[in-house]
Amino acid sequence: MAYFLFILVNAALFIRPAEIVPAWQAWEVYFYLIVTCFAVALPDVLRYFTAQSLDTQPITLCVFGLLVAIFASSAVNTDAAETWRTSFFFAKVIVYYILFVSLVTTAARLQTLLICMLAFCGCVTILAVLRFHDLIHLETIKPLLDVRDGQYGDTITVKRLQGTGIFHDPNELCVLLAAMIPLSLYFLVWSKNLLVRGMCLASVPLFGYAVMLTGSRGGFLAFVGGLGALAWTRFGWKKTALLSAIGLPVLFILFAGRQTELSTGTNTASTRVGLWREWLTVFKENPAFGTGMTLRPEEDPQTKRPDLGKKHLAHNSYIQSFADLGFIGGCLFVGAFMLAGWSVYRFNAKDSLIQQHELKDVQPFLLASLAAYGLGMASLSICYMIPTYLMLALTVAYTRMAQRSALSAPAPLRFDLPQVGRIGAAGVFTLFSIYVFVRFLA
Repeated sequence: MAYFLFILVNAALFIRPAEIVPAWQAWEVYFYLIVTCFAVALPDVLRYFTAQSLDTQPITLCVFGLLVAIFASSAVNTDAAETWRTSFFFAKVIVYYILFVSLVTTAARLQTLLICMLAFCGCVTILAVLRFHDLIHLETIKPLLDVRDGQYGDTITVKRLQGTGIFHDPNELCVLLAAMIPLSLYFLVWSKNLLVRGMCLASVPLFGYAVMLTGSRGGFLAFVGGLGALAWTRFGWKKTALLSAIGLPVLFILFAGRQTELSTGTNTASTRVGLWREWLTVFKENPAFGTGMTLRPEEDPQTKRPDLGKKHLAHNSYIQSFADLGFIGGCLFVGAFMLAGWSVYRFNAKDSLIQQHELKDVQPFLLASLAAYGLGMASLSICYMIPTYLMLALTVAYTRMAQRSALSAPAPLRFDLPQVGRIGAAGVFTLFSIYVFVRFLA
């Protein structure tokens, strides 16, 4: 029952029925579903925390550490009411994460959830594309009209695809679609269910077309990076280089336009680099605790921080986490994704001998999905959004199942002193890399 409710939670998260059906707007469907799901799943949640020691769950500890960092940063920079509000906001994200890792415990459940997520994502994408071409009329789903200065001083208006809920931003929609495409390819290649294969056969070109309509450069890079990671894990670097030599020119022709203008000299790119520089300065001024959790006004309409209305976000989740939460909080965020990528990478089919073919076959596709999302975060500030922790929970659930299934499993990652050192080193390397890029290459 709890797992079925969790499927409904994801349906409400992706589709946002209250934003599509006007009569439901007074109902907080997602909130009621996730509260009910948590109450029913409480035994599973307790089992998750008691079945293994916490030091063997480093990603989960990083996620909870982020909650502590948010509380500490808000307590230092704001009043008690704002501290409670921001902490409660992120606590709700953690509830989703905990439900995921507690309930998705078998390969069958993982497969079912992934199929449902692809179906939900497909539904919203179809509605958004139809609305983009004015084939349907929904007030809550509208294309973004992006007004820019033309080459000769004129004004150009460009339509960009966006959806509803967690899809209500062209860039975020594009990154999420880029992460979904490798998972669609997995079912297209390996699923024996003709209905599922047919759905994924349709979803791959649909998602690819939607990526094009978003006009997102960062999302396009995430899309290309995800496909590149998939080719590398499946075929090795030599064949990947050959495929890239053939495939990249084709992609640049198909996506020709704003998305393939990747020079830092373009207006948008130079603005992003300027924001990175600005938020690096914010971090240098507040290295210990940061300035407090920062969200867009539409994501956090109740914010009481007057400074947020005067500046854009960093458009880089890694910089945003350091500037908001200080060095420790930033390291925890970067470390969580470093550990997620490494934990999935270690379970390659050649070395780990995973017995369940569902877990063995999905590994390179899951790693590619994580790579796409991680690359997308370099151009978006989405470090407190549920999809970000969905990706982390997906890797935690997968590695726990793979650990049990593998004949020659690598030792579980532990949250010990050497691991803390690696997390800190990853944070320093991330800051240094961004600084070098902003200072010397942009």
